[in-house]
Amino acid sequence: MSPLVSPSASPTALLWTRCAAVDGCAGRADDRFRACPAHLRPDQLERFLRGLRPGGDLDLRGATVSAGLLAAVLDAVTGPDGRPHLGRTRLDGAVLPSHAPLRNACFEGDSSFDGAAFVGGASFFDVRFLGHVSFRGARFAGNVSFHDARFGRHASFDETVFAGDALFGEAAWNADASFAHAVFIGAACFDRARFGRDALMQAACFGGAVSFRRVRVARQARFDRARFRHDLWLGPLVAERLTLANATAHGGLRVDAAARELTARAVTVRGAADFRLRHADIDLEDASFDGSAAVRPLAHRFQYVPEPESWPGDGAVRVTSLRGATAERLDLADVDLSACRFAGLRRAGSLRITGGCSFATAPRGRWWNPWRNGRGHAVLADDPSGPSGGRPGGPGEPFTRTSADRLEALYRQLARATAGSDAGLARDFRYSALEIRRHAEPDQWRRMLLHLLWVTCGYGLRAGRAFLWLALVAVLLLCLVTVVRGGRSPAAAQQRAPHPSPYSDLRSP
Repeated sequence: MSPLVSPSASPTALLWTRCAAVDGCAGRADDRFRACPAHLRPDQLERFLRGLRPGGDLDLRGATVSAGLLAAVLDAVTGPDGRPHLGRTRLDGAVLPSHAPLRNACFEGDSSFDGAAFVGGASFFDVRFLGHVSFRGARFAGNVSFHDARFGRHASFDETVFAGDALFGEAAWNADASFAHAVFIGAACFDRARFGRDALMQAACFGGAVSFRRVRVARQARFDRARFRHDLWLGPLVAERLTLANATAHGGLRVDAAARELTARAVTVRGAADFRLRHADIDLEDASFDGSAAVRPLAHRFQYVPEPESWPGDGAVRVTSLRGATAERLDLADVDLSACRFAGLRRAGSLRITGGCSFATAPRGRWWNPWRNGRGHAVLADDPSGPSGGRPGGPGEPFTRTSADRLEALYRQLARATAGSDAGLARDFRYSALEIRRHAEPDQWRRMLLHLLWVTCGYGLRAGRAFLWLALVAVLLLCLVTVVRGGRSPAAAQQRAPHPSPYSDLRSP
């Protein structure tokens, strides 16, 4: 529970603020009046209202505003278009009535509702905030609607408490929207919202259902350290960067997003998790899933949420880290794992790799296999023999016997994880495991035996290499047999026999 909310206090008690004394009230109607508008006599209130014009400033700080007073003020500033137009508006610490009639209003200047208390429900439907607006520390005792609201500049809802449902459907922000440390006790709906820059919801607490469907964020959507009491469904969502680091979802998690970068480090999910992504580089380091987790790409663009034209059309997904991640079952399908760090993966036996997952390959040596089109065997980014020269235990850590044992065990677990879907990839992982053992084997004779197996047949996993050796041995044996049989043939014996001299007859008497 947030420190802003007392579990024993009722919403009405939390949101109620007593108006200050008449002489010390923060609200100011006019310099000619000693009291705020909430304490004016009828004749003074009439003079005050006659002085208001559309687009004029309003200062009701600390005042307890009745429904009649608020309605009269809004009527006085209503323009020809039927909208109330307010200039610089200051309602800091004010107590506003239940069902405050603020819908369709247009706040032309900066607006401040910091610490304001809305005793009941409030409606900001179709409201226009042309300047900066701040609801920092405000309290909404009932349901509040900002449906179809427009925010021209920065909007702050930091530390705001929404005791009822909060509706921001189809709202649009031209700049940043900040909900840091906000508390949503009821449901929160941001369907079809548009954020011109950043959507900042760090450390926000969502006690009810949450919906972020068809949302477009121009830069980054940040949910780091956020807490979700129930299931969380993000998407379809398009953002340059999506952050879920250190977030906690006490139910399940589903993310349908197109994002260039998705950071889910140390995320905690008490149920199942499903990441269906486009274009994303996803980081799941130290992530914890009590149920199953899956990462897979989406082949098609979202229908109602456009992606930037500069993004590539293939929508490939790359996993960058699984270090320290744990899940009952972790399914990776059709993703790029060439730069993924696996060392430290917990429950590696629960990993399932299917589809066309790609891995980095070791540089091709002189022992070339024509059936592999000249490419090397698949390796992990943690493998020092790989193209990135990674270290199993972390950056800068020496390749010790302990780290070699962990990497060898990881290769064997990955071989089992891919045995049913890609036999060639499973052979590569078994080959890499034996390569690690060959280089790290402390016993000299075993190391020599592994070298011999590597040279002759690739540990029994490289049929082409064994075939070449067998062919070479066969050729050598054939040459040897040919030489031996050639030495024993009659023609060779005749060649070795002595020939008579042509002058032997001349020497006879």
